[in-house]
Parts: sequence; C-alpha cells; structure tokens
Amino acid sequence: MQSMDTHTHLIKPRNYHPAAYALYRQMVAVRRAISAKTVEESQAAARWAQAWYRLVQRKLKQTQQAPRYLH
Repeated sequence: MQSMDTHTHLIKPRNYHPAAYALYRQMVAVRRAISAKTVEESQAAARWAQAWYRLVQRKLKQTQQAPRYLH
C-alpha cells in the first residue's frame, strides 16, 4: 500500500510562485484521488486536494492584496 506522500520532486517550490506551487500540488492530489485503488485512498487524496485548494485560494487572495510597486 502506498502512503499518501504529499511531496514529489518534479518541481522545486522556490522556483515557482506559492500559488502556482499549491495549484500544482492540488492537481497531483486530484490525480491520486482519481487513480486510487481503494475508497480509503481516494478519500485521503480528496482531503489533500481540498486542503491544497484552500491554500491556493489563500495565496491568490494574498497576491491580490499585496501592494504593487513600480520598477
């Protein structure tokens, strides 16, 4: 049985905007939910997807509220 590993090494978080990284992690969790072999695995992956979705929304809101500076 595979553990619900929430990290993959396909992208490095420091190279991406936090909202983009969270969206990527949400996508990974959704894929795991879809391809799960058991109901329990699917439910766990769905919970991770929901948690990452909330983080995406928070990061986007923070980005929208951030002051804009002209260079």
